[in-house]
Amino acid sequence: MRIIIADDDDYTREGLIDSIEWEQFGISNILEARDGAEALRLATQYKPEIVLTDIRMPKLNGIDFAEKLGEHCPDSKLLFMSGYLDVDYLKSAIRLSAVDYIEKPIKLPELQEAIRKTVQSVHRSKRLINDLSTKKNLQQQKLARLLIEGTVDPEWIRQQCEEAKFPVNSSYLCLLVYSPRQAGHVPELLEYVKAFWSEQGVHAVGDHLGKEEFVFVLALNRLKMDRIEVLAKQLIQRSEHQYVGIGSRVSSLFELNQSYANVQKALDQFFYYPDLHYYPSQEWHNAQSGISPQLFVDFYMLMKSQPSGLMEWIDSVCRQFTVTEHPPREQVYSLFSSLGRAIIQEKGALLAKLDGIYDINDVDVQISEFTTLEEIRVYIQGVCKIYCTEIDKDSKYSHTITNVMNYIASHVGKVDLDLLEIGQHMFMSPAHLNMLFKQDTGTTITQYIRDYRIELAKKLIMNEHYKMNAISELCGFASPSYFAKVFRICTSVTPVEFRKMKLR
Repeated sequence: MRIIIADDDDYTREGLIDSIEWEQFGISNILEARDGAEALRLATQYKPEIVLTDIRMPKLNGIDFAEKLGEHCPDSKLLFMSGYLDVDYLKSAIRLSAVDYIEKPIKLPELQEAIRKTVQSVHRSKRLINDLSTKKNLQQQKLARLLIEGTVDPEWIRQQCEEAKFPVNSSYLCLLVYSPRQAGHVPELLEYVKAFWSEQGVHAVGDHLGKEEFVFVLALNRLKMDRIEVLAKQLIQRSEHQYVGIGSRVSSLFELNQSYANVQKALDQFFYYPDLHYYPSQEWHNAQSGISPQLFVDFYMLMKSQPSGLMEWIDSVCRQFTVTEHPPREQVYSLFSSLGRAIIQEKGALLAKLDGIYDINDVDVQISEFTTLEEIRVYIQGVCKIYCTEIDKDSKYSHTITNVMNYIASHVGKVDLDLLEIGQHMFMSPAHLNMLFKQDTGTTITQYIRDYRIELAKKLIMNEHYKMNAISELCGFASPSYFAKVFRICTSVTPVEFRKMKLR
């Protein structure tokens, strides 16, 4: 918080600055003025929350200064001080809404109490302004959503527009702003875009649709489309991760749902062509087609019989989507989530290898965070590459041993997972199965289970969101204490020490 102390007596100003612990009131910036003119110049430049001013000063007395301060800094709170206890001055102070009036010689406790009251008044004013601003913003966001949905009674819509001071007789369009990786700045972006159009004389109301997508309704009046397009392109310059699309121009509030449906196609364009940051929707000529279920079948067959061909197949499918088909984004996300899940179901050991994947459901979350088809392609090909590496590693083992490893990976969370259960699953004698496993791998099944659990635990520990008792449970240990004991035997450090060591 900032304060200006205006007094022509140097001793008084310096004494006030040194005598009061300003930080206890949240005041960190103190400015000094020797006369009313200097005080007004500083106030105009720095917009202080509080002004503590003497009434009788050279060049511009306190009352005249206060009147001009109200014009330039209406939110500043006034605190008068004077050695002249005069009725006229008191009346002026009241008329100018001064928070308090302090007599000279100043008594420190009285001044501190006056400052405390003034600071409280500043906070109350800020809360009121914020509340009013929040109410107005929510009203405008609600209006934007109602306009694009187009399902509300026309008379009620007109009433809402009038309350929000949004034009009811104009031409309109929907503008879509897509800002991936800026989810934490929703209020700032809404305000920035509305202020941008306000500076151009265009009324705008907007709402956050989720997933970093924002829609704005613009009242164009007589503004031509070529001018709108020039201005829309300027929005892109705010961030390299910002995309802007324009919907069709409509002549009525009640046709805005058509403009919104039109501009939504821009999201698919940005998904397929991330270098295209601006999209006028009338340029869309490609008819979208759905995704054939045969693609999943083809992928599954390759995964089973020819995994080395997965990389090229994914390249081919993504090229086909981008160049000719342009299926809806939602279907693309769904397809590649299914492919990722299929790979992990086929090879459970991948859970210990893939960054950010701790459960098969995490695949959906991971893929949903990508904003372009290219990002999805790179990710899925990375998963396929790890899958192929694991398949090559398993190729030196017999089919029986590979099945044992896959069963362990899929059931590692079971506390009672043991040689007997695995033998029953494989329809083999536990002793004979253990002998075959050791011949192929050099280790027993029991030892392999423990080693696999420890490797999985190491990966989970690297994610700070997982508590140690949850990791213990996911890895199939009977209790957190037993987990810590086994982990220390295998690594020479406790799970907590391992996390600190790796994340420091």
